[in-house]
Amino acid sequence: MKKDDLKKTLGQCRNEIDAIDEKLLQLINQRLEVGKRVGQVKKDKGKQVLDRTREKKVIERLLKINTGPSNKALLTYLFNVIITATREIQKPKTISFVGPEASYTHIAALSHFKHSGKFIEEPNLFEVFRQVDKNESHFGVVPVENSIEGAVNNTLDLFTDFDLNICAEHYEPVSHDLLSLSGQAHHVKSIVAHPQAISQCKGWIKRKFPGVKLEEIDSSSKAAFMASENSSIAAIANIQAAHMYELQTIESKIEDYSSNITRFLVIGKELPPKTGNDRTSIMFATSHVPGALFKALRPVDAAGLNMLKLESRPTKDQNWSYYFFLDVEGHMKDLVVENTIEQIKSRTLSLKVLGSYPLFVKEEKS
Repeated sequence: MKKDDLKKTLGQCRNEIDAIDEKLLQLINQRLEVGKRVGQVKKDKGKQVLDRTREKKVIERLLKINTGPSNKALLTYLFNVIITATREIQKPKTISFVGPEASYTHIAALSHFKHSGKFIEEPNLFEVFRQVDKNESHFGVVPVENSIEGAVNNTLDLFTDFDLNICAEHYEPVSHDLLSLSGQAHHVKSIVAHPQAISQCKGWIKRKFPGVKLEEIDSSSKAAFMASENSSIAAIANIQAAHMYELQTIESKIEDYSSNITRFLVIGKELPPKTGNDRTSIMFATSHVPGALFKALRPVDAAGLNMLKLESRPTKDQNWSYYFFLDVEGHMKDLVVENTIEQIKSRTLSLKVLGSYPLFVKEEKS
């Protein structure tokens, strides 16, 4: 066969392979879609997703009807991968959040994931990180900063302890109501609330309840629970807590500043693809010498990148040494961002990319 004929034949074979690959892709996706429906039926009937007997029969049947040239080992491997993918798609995403239910973190988790998935309450931020790190949860939702109170330092510190990615961000408006069993202001003898809620409503409290005792509690939901047990207690919480604990509203929107918003991060092990509207977060440590931070940040300015955030946190192993958390606009796969990160890395003691993820865009309500 001539060289040109060989080239033509090779091209035809490759075209055939491309066409077959496209059909395979369609069929695999079709199988996963059917698998989703099977998962929903199992869920409705209360059955477990994992069914080893059925999976074994699927592969045994395929091996019997196989006419080659694929061998037993190849078929078993390929279909085990496909079956595993089908099993995973049948399982709902598990999302950990700092509880209790009706906390602002819970509300942010529900909102971001469109109420789809299994939401798992954790007692603190460390447990959220730990559960995701152990693959007990697919994702975790954690607060990282508030427009009035500033950074949530504990969240930033935990990124030094766990090797997890930031997969998304979510902004949730914070609005406080004063709730009680009766909804009557004259019944209130004490107000219970999270310290941050008290701080965000202190002007209103001073005007409306100047002589009432204030008690700090570690969550707004717990405050609502206490109010549901005692008619003389009012809680500062959200409307979801009012519904959950059957409380009445004394007054709504009691926060001193209406533009109160908390930014949350979705942590996990996924690496979101580029969208063209992304944010990249990194953390790095510098030497404790004059001008070290300025030198580290110089590549950001030289590249013309938009710096969205810069926070510092003390390191745990050395006095007067700090980690810096930097957010820039763009994705780590963008050449300019990738080169900038490499230049920062060469000027610092250590650097860790926390993730690239889509910038939050508020959905317009129809």
